[in-house]
Amino acid sequence: MSDAETFAVRVRRVRGSSPEIDSLALEKEIGDIILRNVSGARVDLKAPQTTFFGILTDGRLLLGLKMAQVKPGKSLERGPRSKMFLHSAAMPAKLARCMVNLAQPRTGDLVLDPFCGTGSFLVESGLMGFRVLGFDVKRFMVEGSLRNLSLFGIEPEGMAVADARLAPLSGVSVDCVVTDPPYGTSTTTLGVDTGRVVESFFAAVSGILRKGRRVCLAAPETIRVKEIGERSGFKHIESHFIYIHRSLTRDIAVFERG
Repeated sequence: MSDAETFAVRVRRVRGSSPEIDSLALEKEIGDIILRNVSGARVDLKAPQTTFFGILTDGRLLLGLKMAQVKPGKSLERGPRSKMFLHSAAMPAKLARCMVNLAQPRTGDLVLDPFCGTGSFLVESGLMGFRVLGFDVKRFMVEGSLRNLSLFGIEPEGMAVADARLAPLSGVSVDCVVTDPPYGTSTTTLGVDTGRVVESFFAAVSGILRKGRRVCLAAPETIRVKEIGERSGFKHIESHFIYIHRSLTRDIAVFERG
């Protein structure tokens, strides 16, 4: 934080963790440290310019800055469902939110989903306060995404009917990419093998994603997305595997552009 800003400190504990620690006393102690080290800083508990938010677990405090807040009534429980554009291949809201977090967008960042489908990642990114941009090869999907974004009051930077392998972004860079390329019977790959779709996706993204920033995508475990990404010059950060059914385990993979 800069000099002369107002601030507040909030500490919450996870399910009764560290009961021996007084969270209010901890908030005051952290606040005193900030006051001693930041010239002109003032405490404002009602409308602070900066909020330091701590999560207290057993023997550990995770401290960071509050960057955004979901507005009341816009939680991960989506509704009214009758007004939303739905599709059987849509990513569940909670998993979409997790994937956005794994991509580590920052305040003011532009988040791209080049296979936007129903707009799950765009909705979550927008609710978290990030700018969003989406493409899909199917016009009805783009139109449906726009409906869902509008439902949550999110204005995208742009939406287009486009092939992700030929993203229409001349001279434009994005800060992170979160996506779920098509696979399975309920989606279309335009007759192209899923592995080749993902390989082409990495080639396209390498030209528009800023260096050092992240891609988070879901892909079938069977296509070995880690190897595809590394062959394309991306650094594999982590993978999380989610069993869906007998013939599908999702690899939620995170990469960094070198």
